[in-house]
Amino acid sequence: MRKLATLLLCLVACKSAPKVVAEVEASAQVYYPLAIGNSWTYSVTGSPEKAVIEIIGRDGEWYLDDHRGRLRYEEGGVRDADRYLLRPPLKAGTHWTAVENLVVQRFEITGADATVVTEAGTFTHCVVVRTSSTVKKDLTFVSEWTYAPNVGIAQIVTSTVGARGQVDEQSRLTLSAVHLGK
Repeated sequence: MRKLATLLLCLVACKSAPKVVAEVEASAQVYYPLAIGNSWTYSVTGSPEKAVIEIIGRDGEWYLDDHRGRLRYEEGGVRDADRYLLRPPLKAGTHWTAVENLVVQRFEITGADATVVTEAGTFTHCVVVRTSSTVKKDLTFVSEWTYAPNVGIAQIVTSTVGARGQVDEQSRLTLSAVHLGK
């Protein structure tokens, strides 16, 4: 009887776990919920103050935040006014580029099932997007954006990488509170 119960539990777990991941991976929108009133509060390394971003309005298809940001959903993913921030397929190895002020930015999904621990909670099935751009011949600016399903950006870490591979973390924003209206 115990073997049968264990077998049934394993079958149920094997059948339901992929479904959860498949539902989460269905759309980039799941990883960046946009609606008027949604807000995210971040702790910033080296600062006692919190950074708050709130969606305050709409301009056609664009959602407007209180930092002059413009975000929208498109078939190709979630974008701001200058570039895609998140593009399907939401799996490791997906990559794209953007050019801003004559600087080429390279984007790559480096993780599609990451876990991040923040003041706001522990988030699983996160997508991690790594962006990099060469600032000088021997210096690259790198940022890693961790998107949590049904939450949005849970963490952003920025660094510089020198010619010899030395990494110098510049900043870390970690989600400390989130408010998502319905």
